[in-house]
Amino acid sequence: MRKTHLIKVLLATLILLTLSCKKETEAPTETKPAFNLEEAKAAIETAGQTFVIAMNKGDSITLANCYTKDAKMMGANEKSIIGRPAIKKVFSDWIKGEMPTFTMKTIEIWGNEEMMAAEEEWTFSDKDGKILDSGKSIELFKMEDGKWRLYRDCYNSDLPCPSK
Repeated sequence: MRKTHLIKVLLATLILLTLSCKKETEAPTETKPAFNLEEAKAAIETAGQTFVIAMNKGDSITLANCYTKDAKMMGANEKSIIGRPAIKKVFSDWIKGEMPTFTMKTIEIWGNEEMMAAEEEWTFSDKDGKILDSGKSIELFKMEDGKWRLYRDCYNSDLPCPSK
């Protein structure tokens, strides 16, 4: 009887050890969602719409939040503006004056899960619709805090360079 009892105890212990070891060696697998280029393109389009709306409302905070913390805004005839706080200040300064209406058209979007790029055409027009300036831009986006944000924003005017 003791042998049978001992065998049952050993067998139960062996089963428990086997089950507990199996659980420890099985690491939880984290599956990263597959990158979806069409969803990323749609997010970039939405980010562009947010930017246009904020520009026309004179909302420098929303404009600055379209950019990553370490973004660079690189316009013609000026030094790069680096970082979200500096970008916010530039927009705030621009908005203090009378802002013309801003429009932007996306030409093409491409990229991958690490970096997305957008080619844009933009215009500024007065209240009567007269175009005051127009140009193009290349924007690089990267994911920050779960959103595609502007990482590099390089733009220039189609107008001739001002003469001195």
